[in-house]
Amino acid sequence: MAGIIATEGGQLPTRWRSEHPLIKPRALRPGDTIGLTAPAGILPDYAEFDRMKNDLESLGFHVVFGEFVNHRHGYFAGKDHERALDLNRFFADPEIDGIIAVRGGWGCSRIVPYLDFDQIRKHPKVFCGFSDNTTLHLALLAYSGLISFHGPNGASEWNSFTKNSFKEVVVDGFKSVYHSRSRVETIRPGRATGRLIGGNLTILTTSLGTSYEPDFSGALLFLEDIGEAPYKLDRMLTHLSRAGALQKINGLIFGKCTDCGSPAGRGFNLNSVLRDHILPLGIPAISGVDIGHEADNLTIPAGVEAVLDADNGVFSLAEPGVVLVE
Repeated sequence: MAGIIATEGGQLPTRWRSEHPLIKPRALRPGDTIGLTAPAGILPDYAEFDRMKNDLESLGFHVVFGEFVNHRHGYFAGKDHERALDLNRFFADPEIDGIIAVRGGWGCSRIVPYLDFDQIRKHPKVFCGFSDNTTLHLALLAYSGLISFHGPNGASEWNSFTKNSFKEVVVDGFKSVYHSRSRVETIRPGRATGRLIGGNLTILTTSLGTSYEPDFSGALLFLEDIGEAPYKLDRMLTHLSRAGALQKINGLIFGKCTDCGSPAGRGFNLNSVLRDHILPLGIPAISGVDIGHEADNLTIPAGVEAVLDADNGVFSLAEPGVVLVE
């Protein structure tokens, strides 16, 4: 089938060479067409398709849906090659200006062998999503050198805060300072610079040992998760530490961990787990940033240089994540 570049278990592409500059997609403009695709799980409520279309049209975009976006194959939105085919087609189609994942769930890593990263490199576009889409951000960076965007899925709430962040980053082309509406806690003060690398903690941890495992050297690591008890977060952070990843980063930006509490009076909480892992590293770190599975969701270009100001609980981009074209 067209668009498949490797059979199941086949060889994945060669990694993007670090000496080559990363590729930035063109900034989106009002009137552009957004392709909505489902690279992972199903969307059980079909009414959500109408809502996300309305949300994106309110930002001035036209919206089209992938051929397999509402298919069902077990808990996936279609078979692996079908979900990959939608994504490949959207990158190749000159009528599509940007791509947003409908939702996360599980399944993105299953489609990586079927993605045409050579074509993606030749036709760079804004790709946005979060949660399980962390895998695609890592793979796009590793194999195509493409900056992509950890931000709202199509099925996100798209409130005014989330819309404004998306617009500032992928339309206006810059975001001077990321301020959260939530209370941000300073785990350890200080300033640090580095490339923004990260996403969902669970999914990021599963990338270790793969050929799309990110380079953590000098990174500002941003993380979020949902429904994970503190002991599971502790286990994943310990895994990152034992793999040598945490020791390489310059700073930590921890977002929201929705429904990640312990039963009353039992064990550690999230902040105690974070402090236990981060304080010995001696790096600036903050938590509670508006990144994750909640209504307020910042849009972050994965792979660009940024500055963390942990004293004031903010971070900022040192460069835009898109190319502005007149």
